[in-house]
Amino acid sequence: MPAISNPGNRRVLLEWVRAQEEYVAVSGGQDRLRDAEYDICVLDERTLRQNVTVVRDRRRAETGALPVLLVSSASDFASVEAWARHTMDQNLWEFVDEVVTTPIEHVELRSRLENLRRIRDQSIAVAQKTEQLLLLNRITRHDIRNEMNVITGWAGQLEDHVDEAGQEICERVLDSSHNVVDLTRAVREFVEILEMDDDPELKPIALENALADEIVKRRSLFEDAEFVVDGEIPPVQIQANELLSSVFRNLLNNSVQHNNSRTPRVTVTVTRRTASVVVTIADNGPGIPSDRRDAVLGRTEDGLDHPSAGVGLYLVDTLVEQYGGTVRITDSTDGGAAVVVTLPTDSQVGDR
Repeated sequence: MPAISNPGNRRVLLEWVRAQEEYVAVSGGQDRLRDAEYDICVLDERTLRQNVTVVRDRRRAETGALPVLLVSSASDFASVEAWARHTMDQNLWEFVDEVVTTPIEHVELRSRLENLRRIRDQSIAVAQKTEQLLLLNRITRHDIRNEMNVITGWAGQLEDHVDEAGQEICERVLDSSHNVVDLTRAVREFVEILEMDDDPELKPIALENALADEIVKRRSLFEDAEFVVDGEIPPVQIQANELLSSVFRNLLNNSVQHNNSRTPRVTVTVTRRTASVVVTIADNGPGIPSDRRDAVLGRTEDGLDHPSAGVGLYLVDTLVEQYGGTVRITDSTDGGAAVVVTLPTDSQVGDR
């Protein structure tokens, strides 16, 4: 799609494109930017300034990347990038993928267009593959949850028809079933993160509600475990989203599900600081050796492929990072592991 205001540059570009078998010029100029079908957009600075909203909307609506080639006169500067940053607003420069200088040379033009064509083709392929994987994920997750609900239902009925040893086995089956259901939920929430923009929309979330609600739910689910809140949960606001509760749910679940104590004990401590709040979730389980702590959070080169990595903790680390916070693992005073989550408080709205 050539949309160039300079007649000479437009003529050179069109003559070259018409001589190529692999390219077709879309007619209509900038008037067709919004509704025409095209793979690469060729603009000069004037046309880009006039149509920046149209270009932005088209790029957002595309399945893959919609590359923009800027035709510029950069002879007075050390580099094209220096010229672009000097003469263009930053919000315009972010839409430029490649630059070709004037007078337009055919070799340079071909090189830039071939690079942009590769970007376009690869991005479409990635977008289509991602869409297929997300669909497969939803279908598989749905089927797993349905099957686990059936297993849980039958195991619950079986408890009344077996001896003491059989009841212990039923309890293990039920625990494993709940763990699988929790895992599918963590996967769903992780997929939601993948589908979000790079900068998720955050809003003030009450820490007390998100954390206290999850503690109540975990007490109901894990009746043989002890959940203790050491002190009070301060009434502070966190810049987060609806997935904040999943941070605490996964940490509380993890403290019980990987606990080999006769009575799992989970202690929650919240410390308020000037511009942040520290939530520590500690347990009396086997702990996590220091050389495995990065791995369980998915921070190694292998990521989730590492045998020690878990989807739940990886989700926690990813979400907390998006909220501007940090996660670290240390030793618990009860002999197990302690996960320390530091989250910045929302200074704009104040504490409520």
